[in-house]
Amino acid sequence: MKTFQMKSSSGIGRKVKLPNYAKIRSLEVDNDFPVIQPVQGIMPDSKEEYWVALALNKMKLKYEFQRSVMGGRNVPGGSIVDFWVYTPPLPTIVMVQGDYWHYVAPRTYETILNIARLKAYYAGRIYDVVELLTSQMPTPDEAYQLVRRELKS
Repeated sequence: MKTFQMKSSSGIGRKVKLPNYAKIRSLEVDNDFPVIQPVQGIMPDSKEEYWVALALNKMKLKYEFQRSVMGGRNVPGGSIVDFWVYTPPLPTIVMVQGDYWHYVAPRTYETILNIARLKAYYAGRIYDVVELLTSQMPTPDEAYQLVRRELKS
């Protein structure tokens, strides 16, 4: 799909014609699932992230969405975790991972190293780093069951 088209108008110059994203997104909307809304003021990167937020809300767990850790993107080795969940007695980091980008595509070792780095850096200060694969949550209800099972609440 093209992101823009060049359009000539009267030969004086070129205007950029942007596609109608609202029309494109309307084709992707599935009426069986809730409409994706911002989580704590931040738009989720995927429907699965939104569903995990809904599950955490339903479980009445406090969390921070898209939390900077180890310096965030400004520091080499730093990152952004999807959810920092305040589970008793220690917080749990929850990562929503797409199967392809994190385990099939080249350079998937970065995912494994990032999780190992988080566990080492926060040793004794977090309960665990939990990965939730998008293939395991095809619906919001299954996302809720997965979050509940993984966080053992």
